[in-house]
Amino acid sequence: MSCYATIMSTNHKRPHSAIKPPRQNVAPPNELSPLLLEDLTVDIMSRLPVKSLDRFIAISKPWNILISSSYFIKYHIQRSASGSCLTNYRLLGGGSYGYSFRLSDPLLSIIKNPSPSPTLFGRLLLEIWHDPLVVGSYNGLICWIDFRDSGNYICYLNPATGSKSRSPYLRYPSGGDSSYNLYGFGYDHVNDSYKTVAIYCDTKEDTVDKKTLVKVYELGAPTTWRKIQSFPYVPKRSGGSDEACGVYVNDTLNWLGTRPNDSLVVVSVDLVNETCNEVSLPGFVDANRYGAVARPSLWALGGCLCFSYENNRTHFVLWQMKVYGDASSWNLLFSISYREIGISRNIPDYPKPLLMLNNGDVILQITEPGGYIFYNPTVNKIKYFKFQSGMSLFESIVHIDSLVSPCPTRPQRIRGRSTRARLAAETSG
Repeated sequence: MSCYATIMSTNHKRPHSAIKPPRQNVAPPNELSPLLLEDLTVDIMSRLPVKSLDRFIAISKPWNILISSSYFIKYHIQRSASGSCLTNYRLLGGGSYGYSFRLSDPLLSIIKNPSPSPTLFGRLLLEIWHDPLVVGSYNGLICWIDFRDSGNYICYLNPATGSKSRSPYLRYPSGGDSSYNLYGFGYDHVNDSYKTVAIYCDTKEDTVDKKTLVKVYELGAPTTWRKIQSFPYVPKRSGGSDEACGVYVNDTLNWLGTRPNDSLVVVSVDLVNETCNEVSLPGFVDANRYGAVARPSLWALGGCLCFSYENNRTHFVLWQMKVYGDASSWNLLFSISYREIGISRNIPDYPKPLLMLNNGDVILQITEPGGYIFYNPTVNKIKYFKFQSGMSLFESIVHIDSLVSPCPTRPQRIRGRSTRARLAAETSG
């Protein structure tokens, strides 16, 4: 059965790890079989940008079925996110003034064709008249929060297709100065679903199970917010908006927290089982109290959980957990001085690791107005990029274009003999 026929006949969910590229058959040009041509069609279309694919949906019903299939959408994401190039990567900017979201051009085109003052965030996605919080971006979906009164609406947007939706209204207990909220957005590969986690914390409560209230919403599900078990320890919100949002790695969302002895620990939500767990930090951090480690933060690079802190008030240090959940797999990724990258220690939230490429380069944002570097720790090489952001303040989040819909619908049925039936007949023949 061809890859194309497989797409047409696949209704069950399959994880990304099961996605296989079309087979690479070799045949003389004048002997290409229909099945090989179909495989080539899938291969070629998986390399196209979302805008082109969006137009192709209206050309024919078979292409509509192909492009709208869960298998093809996942395969297209896999192709977009693979490799060391930046063709499919963009930066999402959320401004503190003006309340607007903007999306950059593909990073590769910006870096290879710099103008005297290139605008980094030139594409306006939407303007919001409330104070928004960008929770995260995964597989082309942007998750952000529209704050209203005592509750929140969690909003979802695919800027490539223009589709959007929002969660049911989220209510929390009314707390005082001791309470705060945390959020996270990620993907459950096992159940093929996108989930948002919302956490209410109140440090004045006596017991751990009362200190935190954890709720989960599954995007597109008919159910509303579900309450799950509480954290073993209370997650912390130590600073700005970054600390309010969980770091997504390997089907989990992660925050920093403290044990009863005040030592640092990672508290996480398993999106598959919807349970709360703890993950140990590097040994020297695990043995110290929270205040003994300066400016601790969590990141995600190369599909791995990362932990950063400040050393001697002069260096930014980054560790990477090679195997999620295995405390022995923590490795020092790099340590770089503020002077070496040309920033002041007085800027508390920078540098920010954004993306790791296959060649080992790490993209870091080093200033609010649009300062970035490519840093390769293996050869200790730094390359600077300075962009005009067009915004007073913004947060950068890595984003890729995709066909994922924030409002899933049932697969379209076509009357008469379907393409799936035709392909199955051809395969059996």
